[in-house]
Amino acid sequence: MLGPETTNPPSPPLFSSAVNLKEFILHSVGTPHLNHFAFPNLTTFELFTAEENEEFPVSQLLNFLEASPTLRTVRIEIVAETHIEDVPPERVIVLPNAEVFSVIQDKPGYRIAAHVTCPSARLTSLIYEYCAEGETPQVFPTSVSWNAIGPQYMASTIDEVVLRIKAAEDDILSCSISFLSPGLATLKLGCIMVTVSEDHHETTYSLGEKHSQVFSQASKAIQEHPLLSNVKRLHIQDRHGFFTHHQLEGIAEQAAQLFKFVGLLEELILDVDDLRPFLSPSSDFQEFQDLMQPGAFSLIKVLTIKRSEKPLKEECMATIVESVESRHVLGVPFERVVFRMKDYPVGMVERLKPWAATLLSDEMMEDDEDFI
Repeated sequence: MLGPETTNPPSPPLFSSAVNLKEFILHSVGTPHLNHFAFPNLTTFELFTAEENEEFPVSQLLNFLEASPTLRTVRIEIVAETHIEDVPPERVIVLPNAEVFSVIQDKPGYRIAAHVTCPSARLTSLIYEYCAEGETPQVFPTSVSWNAIGPQYMASTIDEVVLRIKAAEDDILSCSISFLSPGLATLKLGCIMVTVSEDHHETTYSLGEKHSQVFSQASKAIQEHPLLSNVKRLHIQDRHGFFTHHQLEGIAEQAAQLFKFVGLLEELILDVDDLRPFLSPSSDFQEFQDLMQPGAFSLIKVLTIKRSEKPLKEECMATIVESVESRHVLGVPFERVVFRMKDYPVGMVERLKPWAATLLSDEMMEDDEDFI
């Protein structure tokens, strides 16, 4: 661990005899002097900095990565302003063996990731975290900022998209979009927001308002992703129990646009606290009844309802029945409705029998992964 810089740093290189070192974990309070280290056979590199008032030298990091071509795991967490002005825009470091590449920053954008490519990566995770004292900044890429990530992080085809939003605590909202390719390579983009006010006692903006803004951005980012023509599965996990009626209406509108955009889906997986905005709008959403018209729905073969915690409420079961029946009447029916949960919804098989085949299963899907 390196402390604040109080004296001139020692002359490089440090640990020059450790040419066969495989794992290097550096926790630095202050600017790390990466140019003082050279480990040509390194396979794991983890860097954590914790000095908000310092500038982090991205050029040093790129030099270090370039001198470590055998790296397989790279995890970087930077709590500092990234200084990247001296890095040429065209400079790209190739890590041919890297399987995991993770960057956490305290500013939005992909300033470091744009200069690193990992052609063998099975997981690329680009996250930032910040205190949300005002309007929500741009969390997910737009059609312009997709180009900043570069084709090195986008597989030639994407067959599954996973959107996760979770209220971790009373003042923390985490969100991510994961793009999975057929080869099980994953690109994860997201953020962790800590919502505080100036006096740190009351939030300036409620988490509910932040949630609405983030969901809207996520929906648009998915629709603007350049390689989603082959997506087969859409998985929405939304652990958030404090919607207002206005927020539910906004989510219903965004969800309808998203489902229509993705077109034919093999499976739609919903693990959400409130199913109403993701299925057929009920009488509570009168202004969205036009979404019930033919052509407003994408073709979805399988609807999967996943519940790992709370059982389904009666209003949610009614929404499911309404949606399945409406799609059948409109000629875009679900082929099958699957319930994956420990506590089966009583009577759902009989209620859905006229409209779609139903499967009840206590075989849970993959466990919820940690956000980072």
